[in-house]
Amino acid sequence: MNEKLTASRGSSDALAPPTILASAASGITDMISSHGGDADRIFGHTSINTSDLENPTNELNLIQFCQLFEESAKQTGYDNFGLKFGNDFEPKRLGAIGYAAISSPTLSAALRNMEVYFSAHQEQTSFGLLHDSDILWLSYRIFDPRITDRRQDAELSVGMFLNVFRHCLGKDWAPLEVRFEHDAPEHTAEHEQLYNAPVRFGRRTNAIAFRRSNLDARMPTQDPYLFSVIEPFLKSRCQLTNNPEDFAAVVRNQIKLNLGDMPPTLAEIASVLGLSGPTFQRRLKEHNLTFQDLLKASRQELALHYLKDPTIQLTEVAYLLGYSELSAFSRAFRAWSGMSPQRYRRQGNT
Repeated sequence: MNEKLTASRGSSDALAPPTILASAASGITDMISSHGGDADRIFGHTSINTSDLENPTNELNLIQFCQLFEESAKQTGYDNFGLKFGNDFEPKRLGAIGYAAISSPTLSAALRNMEVYFSAHQEQTSFGLLHDSDILWLSYRIFDPRITDRRQDAELSVGMFLNVFRHCLGKDWAPLEVRFEHDAPEHTAEHEQLYNAPVRFGRRTNAIAFRRSNLDARMPTQDPYLFSVIEPFLKSRCQLTNNPEDFAAVVRNQIKLNLGDMPPTLAEIASVLGLSGPTFQRRLKEHNLTFQDLLKASRQELALHYLKDPTIQLTEVAYLLGYSELSAFSRAFRAWSGMSPQRYRRQGNT
């Protein structure tokens, strides 16, 4: 499977937290209240001011944003807080990126515009389409390693994206399947009820499966003029990071998300990042990086991740890392670690 995903708009400071536009939290105080929570207490716990939400173009700390929803679920006692929040979230409340989607002429154009400009809405995040024959997957994943508790964000985000589909295809439209990277929570019946689709947990990324034929549907609220007004704002916020560490992280993440039966090429990753091959090569050289080193590092990181799960067969791990056979993966893993993947797993080094 080949995946095409946008890179996030990075920060010039390697330690600076990623941001998200305040529009993504629109309505949270009302929902907290409706579930018996104390909004002031919850906001105080995450160091976000309720006044920060008054302007939808304000930037929120993405780490604190995720904490806000985790804390809301905890303090209200409603474990599916993010799930319900996203399910009830209208696309236009997302602000610029939402209006860009619903003013597009077709669902295909809407998803493409969201893919191109998603980094203007949220940093350190991958968003894009994975192609699998007649089935497509809309994939979403935060890749900032500092954000470890992100179940609520994943579930609210998937709900928001599903509502873009429903805005175009009708409120009764349902995906073929929904996947989440986090483990299954205690209560999952509400997930399948709201999505009207099978839901899988513990997967590599958060994703929505749908048929390719859905892409041709006309958006009922297409508005070329509105899009022409919004696009300059989105373009102004889309900048690929110049910081070496952030740049390397962006590239590694795109490589990991594009690994499948074959490893991605330099040209393919350049295209994902919106760069020409020569420009991408030049950027790598400026940061003293090589594509092969980043490919190797990406495979190592994913190998250790997959080896944590004893239910994933080693042959499948090899395939997921872009190796044609297990022996090739075993040789590479031995070169990295000094032992075979079988021995590594047996010794509990995962």
